[in-house]
This record gives sequence, structure tokens and C-alpha cells, in this order.
Amino acid sequence: MQLKKKLALLLTGILMITTLSACSSETESNNTTENPEQTQGEPAETTENLSTPSDSGLTVALSSTPETIDPALNSSVDGGTYLIHMFEGIMRYTWDGEDIEYGQAESHTVSDDGLVWTFTLRDDIKWSDGQPVTAEDFAYSWRRFVDPDTAAPYAYDMGMYFKNGTAITDGELPPEELGVQVIDERTIEITLEELCPYFLEILAFPTLYPVRRDMIEEHGVGWTRNGDTYICNGPFKMESFTLDDRMVSVKNEHYWDKESAVPESITWLFLSDNIARLAALRSGEASYIEGFPQEERNALEEADMYYMSPLLGTYYLSFNHDVEPFNDPLVRKALTLAIDNAFISDVLRQGAVIPAAAFVGDGFHTSGHDVAFREEGPKYIDPYNYEANKEEARQALAEAGYPDGEGFPRIEFLLNEGAGHEMIAEAVQQMWKDVLNVNAELRTAEWSVLLVDRREGSYQVARNGWLGDFNDPFTMLGMFMSSSANNDCFYSNPEFDELIAQSMRQTDPAARSQLLHQAEAIMFGQDWACAPIYYYTNESAVNPNLKDFSVSLLGYSLFHKAYLSE
Repeated sequence: MQLKKKLALLLTGILMITTLSACSSETESNNTTENPEQTQGEPAETTENLSTPSDSGLTVALSSTPETIDPALNSSVDGGTYLIHMFEGIMRYTWDGEDIEYGQAESHTVSDDGLVWTFTLRDDIKWSDGQPVTAEDFAYSWRRFVDPDTAAPYAYDMGMYFKNGTAITDGELPPEELGVQVIDERTIEITLEELCPYFLEILAFPTLYPVRRDMIEEHGVGWTRNGDTYICNGPFKMESFTLDDRMVSVKNEHYWDKESAVPESITWLFLSDNIARLAALRSGEASYIEGFPQEERNALEEADMYYMSPLLGTYYLSFNHDVEPFNDPLVRKALTLAIDNAFISDVLRQGAVIPAAAFVGDGFHTSGHDVAFREEGPKYIDPYNYEANKEEARQALAEAGYPDGEGFPRIEFLLNEGAGHEMIAEAVQQMWKDVLNVNAELRTAEWSVLLVDRREGSYQVARNGWLGDFNDPFTMLGMFMSSSANNDCFYSNPEFDELIAQSMRQTDPAARSQLLHQAEAIMFGQDWACAPIYYYTNESAVNPNLKDFSVSLLGYSLFHKAYLSE
């Protein structure tokens, strides 16, 4: 694990791009989040007009009410942030967001063939109600996660690392056949399906956090909406949950490392509107918000209220490959190249993001490989040669049988409301009309509706975004496998699937990186599976008195050590 080195490299890359193209900042998901882009609002006030909460608690506004805070069912960055504060896995992310370390485990061993991992749990880990956390809790949670009856979004993507995980999710084996064995209360053995060079990072991922069997079996899906049933094992626990309003978490007195956690409480405001979030920050109700009116950025910077950090992820458009004419790679290529990524990034987003030249973005490293993935791989789009891109787009559409857009059906473009996505969608709509003579109609939906429609394929073109689950190109490419539940483009290419599978069996980092490059060349360079627009950075607005918070490369906001100075 070389995450600190990778962070430095990524920051260097962003600074270089900033110098050359006036670029830099933004967010979304491992997943997916709703609030990257910004909308319009009133001018930001100065620091002098910002009141400061006087108690020892923090108030944060990340998004609207999460779709779920069940670890097995969550697939969003905001949901992951909540989970990271209230649960803990075998491994945990360091609270500065730069690495991983032991969480509920204190040690581990690996077999000579690299397939059997044995973890010893700490002897002082407890649930928030005081009951001990045991190896059986982890075994139950992981079996539940891959069980097809659970319908976990990450069942394939994360379950495939465990022996028999995919077969269980496919319904071919019972969950009890998962490669997990409880040796005793403090010892659990995991057998992998294939070698995995980044398995410790996988075990820090929120989907693999333990949950309490008795709470789930007694209360069903409602177990996550009540502090009495939402039993946690992390540094904080739920005190209350109010739909479309807020969730309050307080320090967990039974957490093994409770002395290290600083805030006495964290109140998570559920606000879907950027203007409302900024108002909450101005009033002093919130100390940290994600998503603010974009035109306020300069004022926020002047007031020392602006925070930016790099992220590993891409903002893109999904094409539904099951719907004509989007099942034609030439059509997808034409629509992709007709988008002016540089204009969207540098003008609409005011240089706060990096225009995409491929799907896997800057900063990714193949695990164990020193060379950045994008540095040794091709760039499929030249964002700063839009005239050539337009000509190639027109040619591709003509080859697809629609010269100058003749006979091309009207596109329905699905996006979620707020967060400035309309601004980008309207720009793309105009670009498609100007370059290809193709008409698009925008359909705006609530965030939760968009997630369902994308997952069920009830769309033609949809706004999308993905933040990596770990620092390896597989986290971006793997979701396009035919078997992935996160493959809401419904992309399928056996050659691509085989290359991804080969990459999982390859132990040499350089050779594995080349396999992933070959896979990307098929998925994007050949099939144009989606339309990447820009690479994310995180932009937040912050009370200047908020100290020691961080945002990880994966997009999780971390407040374990945060406090408000006097």
C-alpha cells in the first residue's frame, strides 16, 4: 500500500493540469453521490458574519436523505461516509484519509499460495449496546451480503473476491458455502476465489462492515431508522433519525478506540438543495457542507471557507446498451466526441474539475505498480482539440446511418434535480444539436428515482458518476463486467470480461496493468461504453474554525478528529 505516495503524485498531477489549463476541483461515487455540481444562490458572506457553534458537536450537510444506511445495500459516497463513522470493518481507513490500518482486527496471516487470509480480532471490540463483536458476526454479514435475497449492489463486485461468492450470488450455491470459516470467537479465516493484491483495502470498504443478525431478523428493513435497533460497532452510534431532516450520531462509549474520537456528536443534515446547505453554513448551523452554488466559489475562497481535495473518479453519461440506437458503438462514439469536455470543465465548472481524456482518471495506480495508470496508457479524447473531435463525431454518426442526424430519434436524457446537473445537461443538449443535429429532451428526477431508473434500465441516456472503491483501475473498469450489478449501461463484451478476469489472476503488477489497459481499450477505445466528461475533485464549503477534518481520495468525508476552534 503506497497511498501517501499516490496522493502526492495525484496532487502533483492536478497542479500541473491547473497550470496548463486553468483547471482544478469536484465530487461523486463508489459508488455515486448526488451533489457534485453547483446551482445558483445568494452571495457568500464573509468569515466575520459567520457564527460559530459553541458546543462540542459538529453539524454537517452532505446530501438529501440517503437511500439506505445498511452497509450491505449502500452504494453511495454520502452513505459510505455515514457508515464509516458508525461502523468498522476488519480494516479501517486512517482518519486522515491517506491509508488503511487494522480496525476490528489486530493481526493477520496469509497462506503461501496467497489465497487463505486468517484474521485475529481485537479482544475488546463491542457493539454499541455492549455485546461483544465476534467472528461469527463478520461471517453472518458477509454471507448475507452475497445472498441473492439481499440484492446487494456490490454482491458481484466485492463478493467475487471470496471463494464461491459469485456462485452464491448467482443462486448456484447456498450462502453457507462462502469461503469464510469461523475458527473461534476471535479468529476468522477467509479463502479467496483468486489472488487479490489489494484485499486489505477491500476489507476496509463499508459494504463489508459487520451487522447484527438479531436486529435485522427482528426488525427487517426498518432496523436502520431507529437508534435502538441500529446497533453499530464504530466510533459513533445513531441517537436519532428523522426522515428528510437529519440524523444525529453520538460517541459510542463501547468503541475500542473511543478516546481517539474527538466530537461528542455529529448531526447530519439531509438537505438536497445547495442553496439550503450554504444557508446552513452561513447561519452557523452547519460547519461543513458538500455542494454549493458554483458562482460562490471565489467569494468562499476569499472568506477562507473553500476546501478542495483530489478524488479518484469520473463524471460521465451512461448509455443504455439495451435500447436502440444506443446499442451501436458508432452512435455512442458520436455522442461522446460531440461533447466539449474542456468547455464544461473550464468554463461551466470554472476550472474546478479536470476534463476527461479516457474513463480511468488521473491518480490511479495498478496495485504494486509505480507508474500511474494514465501515464502509461493512451488518451482516447483530446479535450483541447474539439474541432477534430466534432469532425470525428459527425463521421461516426454518418457511418451509423444517421448523416447530419437524419432519422435519429429524439433522446431522453435522465438527470437528477439540483446540484447543477441541469447546467451540464443543457450544455450537452446544445452540443448534440449543434454538432450532430440530434435532439435531446431532459428528464429531471429525484436522486432516489434516478438511482432506481438507472439500475432497472428505465432510461436511454443518464447522468452518472463513479468514485473508486480503492486505488486500482479495477474499481473503475470492473463495474462494466457483464456480471456487475453496478453495470447500469448493460454493457457486455466477453473479450473485456476475460481480460478483467485475467487481471485478477496475474500476480506481476506491470503485466496486470497492461491487461487492464487492454480491457479499457475495448470497453472505451473500441466500444465507447459511456461518455466520460471530467475527473472529480472534492469541493466543499467549510467553517474556517473547523479543524482536522479530511476527505479521502475515495470521497469519504472524515470527521473523527474534527473540532471547532475558538
